[in-house]
Amino acid sequence: MEAYRELVSEIQRDVERLRVEFGGVPCPTNCFSCCQNTATMAISEVEAQDLKIGLERLPAQLRTHIRRKAERTIKKLEAHGYSAENIIPDAGMKAIGVIKGTPEGECPMLIAGVCAVYEHRPVICRVWGYPIHNGNELACCHKTFIGKRRQYRPLNYTRYWNECKRLSSELGVEKKTPNCYLVLRLLSE
Repeated sequence: MEAYRELVSEIQRDVERLRVEFGGVPCPTNCFSCCQNTATMAISEVEAQDLKIGLERLPAQLRTHIRRKAERTIKKLEAHGYSAENIIPDAGMKAIGVIKGTPEGECPMLIAGVCAVYEHRPVICRVWGYPIHNGNELACCHKTFIGKRRQYRPLNYTRYWNECKRLSSELGVEKKTPNCYLVLRLLSE
């Protein structure tokens, strides 16, 4: 986990660089749009190990609430023929259509507009809102850096994600897990 913590520190430095260049935090206050429709988002095992730390630190009542949210999402997905195994090949994009715009679509760890595990959130959650290079294109939240995305050196999400995959491989786990299934697994261990 030390190598993952070093990666998180690197990401934080890169994010801070963009904050300074931009002149502050780009996200509108009270916005948690990026947490909507992320229940099937792929999470690597090394990120899962960090999430587990955050989840274990929560009060039992909050953990129960998060588990129930994940279970409701899974129930809805499975009613449409999805499982943890068949969501990831399409990165959850088809599956998200089943839950998009519904309470089941939001991240199970989003509670009243606040991330319950903020200090232990996955890498994509740490960088979204800033211009990122995802290996194919420049990506960014549609509410930030409007008309200015190309004026800033983007965060290298591809490198961050590849490092997560490498570190996960060192843990003996190659596969990624959809967010809702991962949260349920972590809260059941």
